[in-house]
Amino acid sequence: MEKETTHAGAVTFRTYGGQILFLIISSSDGLNWVLPKGHIEPGETPEDAAMRELEEEAGVTGEIISKLSATRYTKVDEQVIVQYFLMRETGYGAAVEGRDLLWEEAQPALQRLSFDDARQVLREAAALINSRKEQE
Repeated sequence: MEKETTHAGAVTFRTYGGQILFLIISSSDGLNWVLPKGHIEPGETPEDAAMRELEEEAGVTGEIISKLSATRYTKVDEQVIVQYFLMRETGYGAAVEGRDLLWEEAQPALQRLSFDDARQVLREAAALINSRKEQE
């Protein structure tokens, strides 16, 4: 039986000075660079959870452009399945969780991200944005 998605996350971008910049944030313990993500609350869609987590962790609002891959890993005794979404930044407020934020081009962001699953999803997002730019 297919396990249910437990978490949702956001690969968020903005265009600044003609460059595509991706949002990465510090982990809750401050030791790693990660993508905004978190538990899907009861009754919440993965899309709603991804938008809520982006706002709680980074103080950023966004609109979903596309569904990305889901990643999976085991955390202590829990099988975690994260559904990621590509989001365009639409606004900026105060982050509830007080994490560090960085807006980076794809290469520096990939080098900073601490985990392979996050790097894989960011690569997918960057490729999707590039293919859409070529179609314009």
